[in-house]
Amino acid sequence: MKQFLIQLKPLRVVLILGALLTIVLQPERGASPEYHGWEMVSTLLVPVLAPLFFMLMMLDALMASLWHSQTSGEEQLRYRRIRNTDLVVGGLLLLSWLPYFIALVN
Repeated sequence: MKQFLIQLKPLRVVLILGALLTIVLQPERGASPEYHGWEMVSTLLVPVLAPLFFMLMMLDALMASLWHSQTSGEEQLRYRRIRNTDLVVGGLLLLSWLPYFIALVN
């Protein structure tokens, strides 16, 4: 696991942790927004950050796919792992937040 985190590099690790943190801090569906205090973080800030993290995960997956196609050997395997990790975390993010945003529309 430590070797895998080293292969991801610090910026990707922070991106993945941020995406997972938005899943953990997700407010309940139908929760009214709070405009002061710590509740503001989970009801206003986190719902804004979730789509941004999703798009960053997909962009990173796209870039990893590009680099995967232009490398060989161990580097190709590294970029495949990065792409798969981005897609899995992005999928979890999407599945976690989709009901919340659908509830906002209805």
